[in-house]
Amino acid sequence: MIFVFFCESPIAAPEKEAFAGLFPVPVSAKMPVMHARFLAPAGLFLFLLFVIAAPPAKTQETPLLPDGLSFRAGAVNAVSIGKVAVYHPVDRSALEAVLLTHARRDLVEAARPAASGGASLFAPEPAREFLEGAEERWNAWWDKRFNYYDQQVTQWPTASLPAGRYLADGETFEAGGVTFEALLTPGFTREGATYLAEIGGKRVAFTGNLIWEGGRVFDLYSFQEAIQDAKIGGYHGYAGRFGPWIESLRKVAAEKPDLIVPSRGPVIGDPAGDIDRAIARAQAIYANYISTNALHWYFGEERMRTALEKVLGAGATMESPPFCEHVDLPDWCRHIATTKLLISESGAAFSLDVGGQKQFDTLKQALADGLVKKIEGIWVTHLHNDHSQAVRDAQDAFDCPVYGVKEVADGLARPGDFFTPGLSANAVARVTAMKDGETMKWREYTFTARFFPGQMHDHGGLLVEREGHDPVFFIGDSFSPSGLDDYCLMNQNLMREDDGYLRCLRIVRKELPPNTWLVNQHIPHLFRFNERELDYLEDRYRQRIEMIADFVPWDDPNFAVDEQWAWLFPYGQEAKPGQSIELSLELANHSTSERAFEIVPHGGGAIAIGDDAKGLSVKLAARETKRIAIAARVDDDAKPGVRVVTISIGTGDFDLPHWCAAMVKVNAGSE
Repeated sequence: MIFVFFCESPIAAPEKEAFAGLFPVPVSAKMPVMHARFLAPAGLFLFLLFVIAAPPAKTQETPLLPDGLSFRAGAVNAVSIGKVAVYHPVDRSALEAVLLTHARRDLVEAARPAASGGASLFAPEPAREFLEGAEERWNAWWDKRFNYYDQQVTQWPTASLPAGRYLADGETFEAGGVTFEALLTPGFTREGATYLAEIGGKRVAFTGNLIWEGGRVFDLYSFQEAIQDAKIGGYHGYAGRFGPWIESLRKVAAEKPDLIVPSRGPVIGDPAGDIDRAIARAQAIYANYISTNALHWYFGEERMRTALEKVLGAGATMESPPFCEHVDLPDWCRHIATTKLLISESGAAFSLDVGGQKQFDTLKQALADGLVKKIEGIWVTHLHNDHSQAVRDAQDAFDCPVYGVKEVADGLARPGDFFTPGLSANAVARVTAMKDGETMKWREYTFTARFFPGQMHDHGGLLVEREGHDPVFFIGDSFSPSGLDDYCLMNQNLMREDDGYLRCLRIVRKELPPNTWLVNQHIPHLFRFNERELDYLEDRYRQRIEMIADFVPWDDPNFAVDEQWAWLFPYGQEAKPGQSIELSLELANHSTSERAFEIVPHGGGAIAIGDDAKGLSVKLAARETKRIAIAARVDDDAKPGVRVVTISIGTGDFDLPHWCAAMVKVNAGSE
């Protein structure tokens, strides 16, 4: 073992003015906050990779822009080169062309007025599927959002805006008398592109949202993606686009640009240095993630190594967590795929989850064969459909109550109000919500409900105690014997002491009875970590929190791992023409200080926003959450179909146009 001391305090760079006073952009160059740790040599290597290979970016002077390029910073940066606009066209007079680097909603809405006014629209070929057929996409999404495991950000345009020309990789084109080269650069988005041009004697790369100044990115959840070579699907693909993104960054670096002009954030005056810093940070984060991952248990070392090498390169050192102690389930607990069945000495049974038809049929057969006399209750660990799809059917068939912590109960009862990975549309009629720490007796068992935000935020755990056996804590999918089930960045794995995996680790370490076993619903074993193994998981996880904080421009990393820090509720509702509706903006201030938010709703076609909601301002204290009501009305002449309401949010240095969305399905009115 090696004993290492690290700096306890962050070292922050001062704020600086960017772009000749157009707007202030605070740049944080923080060293990780670390503690003295006993680290294994491999763990030390991973951390030194982060600290040494990715030093904080030096404070830079504002890059000198070449003659002929006009830049105005904003929610979407406005760039013009003669009669060509990149990103956000401001002056539309005599404008000939608009260049889009990707198809996220904020960028498309910024370009829509100019494109609708006659300017030619250029976009990368992969953006075609988002720029065209937007209305059909949203109508299909009404149903597709359920049982969904591709796990992609849904910041799609609300209406179609076809490009006049779609560009292939390496294609050269002329717009407004300027020659550009298009490079397909996926990573932050699947469809991203970079445009290169010689302007005023400088080589300029317009990279969209590929990279932020200082070697950073705006968020992590945008990188969720399947890793085909490792046979890992989108749901399990934590930062799965890191590999393609690194390839894209190297592709841009090979062109040796003098400047990078992004669609959001400051101009980058040190492209080579910032690209190196960004790659090193991402590689360190990914190596850390692999070192604590539950998927080692499920997928094996070969697939995990393939995933690692897609990001760190062939032959990269992989730190594999050892499997903790695990034994067979006791005879009073039966394993049925993702369902566990607790059996009483009386012959009665209590089900933990009913994931699908197979589990439901097995429970019915157990009753028919007399293996159990009656199923007297169902506890649901979390909302993913492989745990909840058949709960409603089982409730009806067995005439038994359904239980869950409040965060789970709400989603079971009203699934259409939420959007979360793998959510079942099969609403449960009656759910008893249990408070964190609440106990109940069932036969010879004592149950204690826990809010346990592990694999996903809306997640519970059930402590089961009975005489003659060590306590057993049923944790849904939150740990496996190899580590943490935090492989989906859309699951709201908050990184703070009172939530997410730090809360789960505290419960496991300090709040359970001695010698408690853990049970994952997918695994036919009891398992438990010793103190050394828990130290390992917690230390690595805390390191990753600091790594991510250094990788993003936010003052708190939770904004970068929680897409739902701002979310419209209900996510989907139905209405008729002329009907009044109500939405609410669910807003979370993840910062550790007060933060002000400016809120502007947009009804789009067929939805009129109430006057009281057209310009809202709210201040939230540190870590405060708030629900803000927004009244609206469906137009009298609205045609049937799905309409989209969006919200623009401004907070601090970030203006986020059309940031979050909700669907209103307009049904035919009465005759």
